[in-house]
Amino acid sequence: MRKFFSAATFSALIFIATSLYSQQFPSGYEIFERSKNAVAIINVYDENRNLMRIGAGFTYTPDGQIVTTYNLVNGGTYVKIKVNDKEYVPLAIYKIDRRRDVIVYKIDANNLPFLGIANSDNVKVGDRVFTIGNPKGFERSFSEGIISAKRDFGAGKVYFQFTGQTTEGMEGSPLLDENGNVIGIISSRSYMEKDLNFAIQINSIKEILESSEVKNFSVPNFFVYEKPLTNFNLGLSYESMGNHATAIWYYLKSLKDEVTPETYRRLAYCHEQLGNYKIAESYYKRAKELEEKK
Repeated sequence: MRKFFSAATFSALIFIATSLYSQQFPSGYEIFERSKNAVAIINVYDENRNLMRIGAGFTYTPDGQIVTTYNLVNGGTYVKIKVNDKEYVPLAIYKIDRRRDVIVYKIDANNLPFLGIANSDNVKVGDRVFTIGNPKGFERSFSEGIISAKRDFGAGKVYFQFTGQTTEGMEGSPLLDENGNVIGIISSRSYMEKDLNFAIQINSIKEILESSEVKNFSVPNFFVYEKPLTNFNLGLSYESMGNHATAIWYYLKSLKDEVTPETYRRLAYCHEQLGNYKIAESYYKRAKELEEKK
């Protein structure tokens, strides 16, 4: 009788604990339904509008701020964003931090569903996590895993290592906690480190997201064909994304189209960012000479 009572009591305790847990946190299905329309599909194209890569992002605010990784879009010319079943082209790059691998686009939309941001410092090893992304282009794929470790790779790059599958198309996807709030962004490091999954901890980029400083860099519009991109404008696009070497290449090409002081100033600035100070000085000097001739 005592053994039966003990087994029954244990079973009852398990049932009560499970019930309390299910009441405390939403189910995976509830998290998916609540979050799916706030997760963006991001397509990146080259200058000839050929698809380069597919990734994801998420709406951070209802007025159309879309967060993803800088690495996802780096090297591309055009970006298309699909969110809440509608397709957009970015109006501008609102915020960017190349070192911490984050970029925020602004799209022309209001009243969008958006994801809440959690305190990633409170996340513990063993906690359940969820992802929604576009692996191999299959939209809104949902998966569950756990936090397996916290990793600090230095230079402000703090990551969660987590279980689950991440493949091409998942970069930029939000990593969600048990309440469906963002605790991280899936990083390209997941593909660099075979069979390991990493997400940038949201607290390491929260300062950027919450900053009132807006860059407002212009970006090329995928759908504008009547005004083909000039080499100079392509240079501006790559410069705004921090790809100064590629920007220099386009600025040099643009000098064959038209020689302007501004082109030399942009060349000087890009070389300055790359540490080529003598070359930068010569370009600034050339820009000044051209202005004086006018």
